[in-house]
Amino acid sequence: MSGVEAVDLCFSYGEMMIVRQASFELEAGEILSILGANGCGKTTLLKCLNMLLKPEGRVLVDNLDLRTLNGRDLAMLMGYVPQIHSPDFPYRVVDVAVSGRTPRLGFSIPSEKDYDLARKALYRVGVGHLADKFYTQLSGGELKLVLIARALVQEPKVLLLDEPTSHLDFKNRVLVLKILREISKEGISVIMSEHDPNLASLFSDKVLLMMNKGEIVGYGHTKEVLTPENIMKVYGLNIEVFEREGARYIFPKLRG
Repeated sequence: MSGVEAVDLCFSYGEMMIVRQASFELEAGEILSILGANGCGKTTLLKCLNMLLKPEGRVLVDNLDLRTLNGRDLAMLMGYVPQIHSPDFPYRVVDVAVSGRTPRLGFSIPSEKDYDLARKALYRVGVGHLADKFYTQLSGGELKLVLIARALVQEPKVLLLDEPTSHLDFKNRVLVLKILREISKEGISVIMSEHDPNLASLFSDKVLLMMNKGEIVGYGHTKEVLTPENIMKVYGLNIEVFEREGARYIFPKLRG
């Protein structure tokens, strides 16, 4: 298939099972949100998809088994934006972004064309004006956007993001998700972990809902998965679901 397919992914630390038989399919250009309570295995699953961890099972991108690829070839297929990144050296923002070209350059020095691509990516995510600023001077929201630009410079087919909206205010959460939606329209598959079912419902095509120890409660289109019954299983909350103008909103019941 054109896109991403995970088949029976399992991963454990010793005897502790973290991801249990996770399977899904994502077409090119679709967005998948991984939802679940803290500690349920969302980050571990993302690292399994990126082969940072070595799971049982298979991950296929355009029918290529990622287990057969070396690190460089893998990086040309998958871009990864971690949840936490602490800058420890005052590189220029554009130099951070251009580092995403490394898999395609090998040991070569970035050219003007590479820097042009980096600047275009920065402008695309709304931080082009920061290109010559020191990376250590950025806010949390700006850091996230620069890391997304760096991943785009890799020219990946799949973009993995670990809680891209964490520690952002409401405006910047929506901004980041709008940018990811625009990115997906170019045929890039986007897989992200998320905490807010409402944001997942508004910006995702599909949802993977996880419980503790990596058990998959539901996978599919958002309306099929984000049901009161599934939310109760995962979060222990009674909810109400409202739909308006094609959008779906989830609210906790304050009584009963």
